[in-house]
Amino acid sequence: MSVDAPLPSSPRLIIDLAAVRSNYLLMAERSGTALCGAAIKADAYGLGLQEIAPVLVKAGCTSFFCAHVSEGMVARQILGHEVEIFILNGVQFGEAPLLRQKHLIPVLSTPEHVSLWHEAGENAPAALHVDTGMNRLGLPWQGDVPDMVKGLNLTLVMSHLACGSAPDHPMNQQQLERFAVIRTAFAGVRASLANSAGILLGKNWHFDLTRPGIALYGGAPLDEGGPVLAPVAHIEAPILQVFPLRQGQSVGYGADFTATKDMMIATVAIGYADGLRRDASPGGFGRINGQKVPLVGRVSMDLSTFDISTLVKPPKPGDLLCLLGKDLQALAIASDTLSYEVLTGLGPRFVREYKGCGA
Repeated sequence: MSVDAPLPSSPRLIIDLAAVRSNYLLMAERSGTALCGAAIKADAYGLGLQEIAPVLVKAGCTSFFCAHVSEGMVARQILGHEVEIFILNGVQFGEAPLLRQKHLIPVLSTPEHVSLWHEAGENAPAALHVDTGMNRLGLPWQGDVPDMVKGLNLTLVMSHLACGSAPDHPMNQQQLERFAVIRTAFAGVRASLANSAGILLGKNWHFDLTRPGIALYGGAPLDEGGPVLAPVAHIEAPILQVFPLRQGQSVGYGADFTATKDMMIATVAIGYADGLRRDASPGGFGRINGQKVPLVGRVSMDLSTFDISTLVKPPKPGDLLCLLGKDLQALAIASDTLSYEVLTGLGPRFVREYKGCGA
């Protein structure tokens, strides 16, 4: 059955493309003399690669980072062949011909990756990931890395910060010093260390190419402080029912929340199937007409309940409750998670609306 307009019970996810552009330009400015790329993995952090990637190109981005070959293929189809697309997870057995055909650049991070790319022949470009302390992916920063990759057409050498979100963490300086040694060993090859948080650490971390991710989508790169970013993702969910909750009554599964006084409750059409995590309560909140209303009781699959007792004018069924926007980080903290997980966890049931051309 086709639906011409959103049903009253359907939550909407509104994505502001002009905000994406604004955030990219801010990160590009903060990158100084380094070129500013963009991480668009996981469907542009859950917000829609098809719509967001062209906005970034129009803003001046020419270097993109995906996780998997499948993501890179989609990005190539959207963006054409005027930009470079890196595949962060490298090359797996049998993928080299496809990477070459689609002009995708694998980020080689293991001896097996290097061997596969060597064996594939044809001097197509590759990037190299050297581990400087995160111990997740990458060839060891000490060792025979330069000898191992002789004969490869390296277009980028990179590493990844483990603690960039905490500017005072000593590991940031340690990784910077290690990466500087690597860069010296690969003179003439572009170097990249800074993600969103790394960009904000300062010019010493910028090198030749930065690769912001979460900042483009309105998430805070630093644990505390940092620039004001334009909110990108906004949720509007309809209120289905409004009812009184008397002192001593409970609401939701498990009767986890019991009213200590008479209250008014709004049941809203959003739940964990839409990406609102079960552990967002207590501490989570939404907004009705700009006013904060606490999330109470357990989040269920399709429904959540909010305390609307403080509202002078109670809402009625069909009115909207708003989530995310400028409250993205606060909701992530209430859910004991990160803004990355909140965004990439947004479910498929939303009616998605893109506003602003980002031009």
